Amino acid sequence: MTSEKTITKRNPRRNLPVGQSPRERGRQKLVRVLCWLYQWHTTVSPLICELLGTTERTYLVELERKGYVKSFPAPSLICGRGFMLTSDGVNAAMTALGKQLPYTIHPGSVSHANLKHNLAIQRHAIKTHRKGFNVTPGRFLSAHQGGKIPDALIHVPHGILALEVELSPKWSAELEQALHGHLNALVHGDWQGVIYLSNSEVLLENYKQRLTFPIPDWWQSTMTDGSTRWMRGSDRVVSEELREKFSWEFNPGLLKDFERLF
Repeated sequence: MTSEKTITKRNPRRNLPVGQSPRERGRQKLVRVLCWLYQWHTTVSPLICELLGTTERTYLVELERKGYVKSFPAPSLICGRGFMLTSDGVNAAMTALGKQLPYTIHPGSVSHANLKHNLAIQRHAIKTHRKGFNVTPGRFLSAHQGGKIPDALIHVPHGILALEVELSPKWSAELEQALHGHLNALVHGDWQGVIYLSNSEVLLENYKQRLTFPIPDWWQSTMTDGSTRWMRGSDRVVSEELREKFSWEFNPGLLKDFERLF
Protein backbone atom coordinates (compact mmCIF):
# COMPACT_ATOMS: atom_id res chain seq x y z
CA MET A 1 0.00 0.00 0.00
CA THR A 2 1.42 3.32 -0.97
CA SER A 3 0.55 6.80 0.24
CA GLU A 4 0.70 9.98 -1.74
CA LYS A 5 2.29 13.15 -0.43
CA THR A 6 0.62 16.43 -1.12
CA ILE A 7 3.20 19.06 -1.98
CA THR A 8 2.13 22.64 -1.48
CA LYS A 9 4.09 25.24 -3.36
CA ARG A 10 4.39 28.67 -1.77
CA ASN A 11 3.10 31.46 -3.91
CA PRO A 12 5.54 34.41 -3.61
CA ARG A 13 2.74 36.78 -4.59
CA ARG A 14 0.31 35.53 -1.95
CA ASN A 15 1.04 38.35 0.53
CA LEU A 16 1.22 41.13 -2.03
CA PRO A 17 -1.62 43.65 -2.38
CA VAL A 18 -3.96 42.89 -5.24
CA GLY A 19 -2.45 44.02 -8.53
CA GLN A 20 1.02 44.69 -7.10
CA SER A 21 3.94 42.85 -8.66
CA PRO A 22 7.24 42.03 -6.90
CA ARG A 23 8.86 44.61 -9.18
CA GLU A 24 6.45 47.31 -8.03
CA ARG A 25 7.00 46.39 -4.40
CA GLY A 26 10.75 46.66 -4.94
CA ARG A 27 10.34 50.08 -6.53
CA GLN A 28 8.27 51.32 -3.58
CA LYS A 29 10.89 50.03 -1.17
CA LEU A 30 13.62 51.86 -3.09
CA VAL A 31 11.65 55.12 -3.15
CA ARG A 32 10.90 54.90 0.56
CA VAL A 33 14.56 54.52 1.50
CA LEU A 34 15.82 57.20 -0.90
CA CYS A 35 13.21 59.69 0.29
CA TRP A 36 14.11 58.92 3.90
CA LEU A 37 17.77 59.68 3.23
CA TYR A 38 16.80 62.78 1.26
CA GLN A 39 15.07 64.15 4.36
CA TRP A 40 17.51 62.99 7.06
CA HIS A 41 20.78 63.34 5.05
CA THR A 42 22.52 60.29 6.59
CA THR A 43 21.47 56.97 8.10
CA VAL A 44 22.71 53.47 9.01
CA SER A 45 21.58 49.94 8.17
CA PRO A 46 19.90 49.13 11.54
CA LEU A 47 17.56 52.11 11.13
CA ILE A 48 16.64 51.18 7.57
CA CYS A 49 15.76 47.73 8.91
CA GLU A 50 13.42 49.39 11.41
CA LEU A 51 11.97 51.60 8.68
CA LEU A 52 11.26 48.62 6.37
CA GLY A 53 10.34 46.17 9.13
CA THR A 54 13.01 43.65 8.16
CA THR A 55 16.12 42.04 9.65
CA GLU A 56 18.06 42.13 6.39
CA ARG A 57 20.92 44.62 6.78
CA THR A 58 22.42 44.54 3.29
CA TYR A 59 19.91 46.74 1.47
CA LEU A 60 21.99 49.92 1.68
CA VAL A 61 25.04 47.99 0.44
CA GLU A 62 22.93 46.85 -2.51
CA LEU A 63 21.91 50.45 -3.22
CA GLU A 64 25.56 51.49 -3.04
CA ARG A 65 26.42 48.96 -5.76
CA LYS A 66 23.63 50.43 -7.88
CA GLY A 67 24.97 53.95 -7.40
CA TYR A 68 22.10 55.44 -5.37
CA VAL A 69 24.00 55.83 -2.08
CA LYS A 70 27.58 55.95 -0.88
CA SER A 71 29.09 54.99 2.45
CA PHE A 72 31.42 57.06 4.60
CA PRO A 73 33.61 56.07 7.56
CA ALA A 74 31.95 56.50 10.97
CA PRO A 75 34.42 55.30 13.65
CA SER A 76 32.06 56.19 16.50
CA LEU A 77 29.46 53.66 15.30
CA ILE A 78 29.48 49.88 15.81
CA CYS A 79 28.87 49.34 12.09
CA GLY A 80 31.80 51.62 11.29
CA ARG A 81 30.08 53.46 8.46
CA GLY A 82 27.05 55.50 7.55
CA PHE A 83 25.29 56.12 4.24
CA MET A 84 24.23 59.17 2.26
CA LEU A 85 22.81 59.80 -1.21
CA THR A 86 24.78 60.18 -4.42
CA SER A 87 23.70 62.65 -7.10
CA ASP A 88 21.71 59.84 -8.75
CA GLY A 89 20.02 59.09 -5.44
CA VAL A 90 19.17 62.75 -4.91
CA ASN A 91 17.63 62.99 -8.39
CA ALA A 92 15.56 59.84 -7.85
CA ALA A 93 14.32 61.04 -4.45
CA MET A 94 13.55 64.53 -5.79
CA THR A 95 11.51 63.02 -8.62
CA ALA A 96 9.60 60.78 -6.22
CA LEU A 97 8.83 63.60 -3.77
CA GLY A 98 8.08 66.13 -6.47
CA LYS A 99 10.10 68.84 -4.74
CA GLN A 100 13.69 69.91 -4.20
CA LEU A 101 15.21 69.86 -0.72
CA PRO A 102 18.62 71.15 0.38
CA TYR A 103 21.07 68.26 0.24
CA THR A 104 24.87 68.11 0.20
CA ILE A 105 26.36 64.92 -1.28
CA HIS A 106 29.92 65.49 -0.04
CA PRO A 107 30.93 63.25 2.92
CA GLY A 108 32.79 66.21 4.39
CA SER A 109 29.41 67.80 5.13
CA VAL A 110 28.58 65.10 7.69
CA SER A 111 28.86 66.29 11.28
CA HIS A 112 30.38 63.30 13.07
CA ALA A 113 29.97 65.06 16.42
CA ASN A 114 26.18 65.08 15.90
CA LEU A 115 25.88 61.77 14.04
CA LYS A 116 24.57 59.65 16.93
CA HIS A 117 22.20 62.46 17.88
CA ASN A 118 20.79 62.53 14.34
CA LEU A 119 20.36 58.76 14.34
CA ALA A 120 18.53 58.87 17.68
CA ILE A 121 16.11 61.43 16.24
CA GLN A 122 15.54 59.17 13.24
CA ARG A 123 14.79 56.21 15.50
CA HIS A 124 12.00 58.17 17.21
CA ALA A 125 10.78 59.50 13.84
CA ILE A 126 10.37 55.93 12.55
CA LYS A 127 8.36 55.03 15.64
CA THR A 128 6.23 58.15 15.15
CA HIS A 129 5.62 57.40 11.45
CA ARG A 130 4.26 53.99 12.42
CA LYS A 131 1.60 55.79 14.46
CA GLY A 132 0.57 57.69 11.33
CA PHE A 133 2.13 61.06 12.18
CA ASN A 134 4.44 63.06 9.93
CA VAL A 135 7.80 64.34 11.18
CA THR A 136 9.72 67.37 9.88
CA PRO A 137 13.50 67.20 10.53
CA GLY A 138 14.99 70.19 12.31
CA ARG A 139 17.35 70.94 9.42
CA PHE A 140 14.37 72.29 7.44
CA LEU A 141 13.19 74.60 10.22
CA SER A 142 13.97 78.22 10.96
CA ALA A 143 14.22 79.82 14.38
CA HIS A 144 10.96 80.94 15.96
CA GLN A 145 10.63 83.71 18.50
CA GLY A 146 13.27 83.02 21.10
CA GLY A 147 15.71 81.51 18.62
CA LYS A 148 15.40 77.77 19.47
CA ILE A 149 15.15 75.33 16.58
CA PRO A 150 13.88 71.91 17.76
CA ASP A 151 15.37 68.62 16.61
CA ALA A 152 12.13 67.84 14.77
CA LEU A 153 8.45 68.73 14.62
CA ILE A 154 5.76 66.06 14.97
CA HIS A 155 2.45 66.80 13.28
CA VAL A 156 -0.43 65.35 15.30
CA PRO A 157 -4.21 65.90 14.99
CA HIS A 158 -4.32 68.54 17.74
CA GLY A 159 -1.35 70.55 16.45
CA ILE A 160 2.45 70.47 16.40
CA LEU A 161 4.79 68.95 18.96
CA ALA A 162 8.47 69.89 19.19
CA LEU A 163 10.90 67.02 19.72
CA GLU A 164 14.15 67.47 21.63
CA VAL A 165 16.53 64.50 21.88
CA GLU A 166 19.06 64.87 24.68
CA LEU A 167 22.03 62.48 24.86
CA SER A 168 24.12 64.74 27.09
CA PRO A 169 22.89 67.29 29.63
CA LYS A 170 22.69 71.03 29.21
CA TRP A 171 23.56 73.08 32.25
CA SER A 172 22.96 76.54 33.67
CA ALA A 173 22.50 79.26 31.04
CA GLU A 174 22.47 76.82 28.10
CA LEU A 175 19.53 74.91 29.60
CA GLU A 176 17.73 78.11 30.56
CA GLN A 177 18.07 79.46 27.01
CA ALA A 178 16.64 76.24 25.56
CA LEU A 179 13.70 76.17 27.97
CA HIS A 180 13.07 79.88 27.42
CA GLY A 181 12.82 79.26 23.67
CA HIS A 182 10.38 76.39 24.21
CA LEU A 183 8.21 78.47 26.53
CA ASN A 184 8.10 81.33 24.03
CA ALA A 185 6.99 78.97 21.26
CA LEU A 186 4.26 77.51 23.46
CA VAL A 187 3.01 80.93 24.58
CA HIS A 188 2.87 82.20 20.98
CA GLY A 189 1.06 79.05 19.82
CA ASP A 190 3.83 77.87 17.48
CA TRP A 191 3.75 74.47 19.18
CA GLN A 192 1.14 72.70 21.27
CA GLY A 193 3.66 70.67 23.25
CA VAL A 194 7.32 69.73 23.74
CA ILE A 195 8.65 66.17 23.99
CA TYR A 196 11.99 65.64 25.69
CA LEU A 197 13.46 62.24 24.80
CA SER A 198 16.61 60.82 26.39
CA ASN A 199 18.38 57.60 27.37
CA SER A 200 19.06 59.16 30.80
CA GLU A 201 16.34 59.24 33.47
CA VAL A 202 18.47 61.56 35.62
CA LEU A 203 18.74 64.11 32.81
CA LEU A 204 14.99 64.13 32.23
CA GLU A 205 14.25 64.53 35.94
CA ASN A 206 16.71 67.43 36.23
CA TYR A 207 15.11 69.23 33.28
CA LYS A 208 11.63 68.63 34.67
CA GLN A 209 12.63 70.01 38.07
CA ARG A 210 14.23 73.10 36.49
CA LEU A 211 10.82 74.13 35.15
CA THR A 212 9.47 74.35 38.71
CA PHE A 213 11.77 77.36 39.28
CA PRO A 214 11.61 80.74 37.50
CA ILE A 215 13.21 80.82 34.03
CA PRO A 216 14.95 84.08 33.06
CA ASP A 217 14.18 85.80 29.79
CA TRP A 218 17.03 85.56 27.29
CA TRP A 219 17.63 87.36 24.03
CA GLN A 220 20.47 87.75 21.57
CA SER A 221 22.02 91.19 21.19
CA THR A 222 24.28 92.27 18.32
CA MET A 223 27.61 93.71 19.42
CA THR A 224 29.48 96.55 17.71
CA ASP A 225 31.82 94.02 16.04
CA GLY A 226 28.85 92.24 14.47
CA SER A 227 28.90 89.24 16.81
CA THR A 228 25.89 88.20 18.89
CA ARG A 229 25.71 87.68 22.61
CA TRP A 230 23.07 86.21 24.87
CA MET A 231 21.60 88.74 27.31
CA ARG A 232 19.75 87.79 30.49
CA GLY A 233 16.59 89.57 31.63
CA SER A 234 14.10 89.21 34.44
CA ASP A 235 12.87 85.87 35.77
CA ARG A 236 9.54 84.38 34.72
CA VAL A 237 7.54 81.92 36.77
CA VAL A 238 6.44 78.93 34.67
CA SER A 239 2.75 78.24 35.15
CA GLU A 240 1.46 74.74 35.78
CA GLU A 241 -0.48 74.97 32.51
CA LEU A 242 2.76 75.47 30.58
CA ARG A 243 4.64 72.77 32.51
CA GLU A 244 1.92 70.30 31.56
CA LYS A 245 2.70 70.90 27.88
CA PHE A 246 6.10 69.22 28.38
CA SER A 247 6.36 65.43 28.25
CA TRP A 248 9.38 63.38 29.30
CA GLU A 249 10.16 60.10 27.51
CA PHE A 250 12.88 57.73 28.66
CA ASN A 251 14.23 55.27 26.09
CA PRO A 252 17.27 53.24 27.24
CA GLY A 253 17.57 51.73 23.75
CA LEU A 254 17.83 55.05 21.93
CA LEU A 255 21.37 54.26 20.71
CA LYS A 256 20.93 50.50 20.42
CA ASP A 257 22.80 48.86 17.51
CA PHE A 258 24.93 51.85 16.59
CA GLU A 259 26.59 53.11 19.76
CA ARG A 260 30.20 52.07 20.23
CA LEU A 261 31.14 51.66 23.87
CA PHE A 262 34.75 52.50 24.67
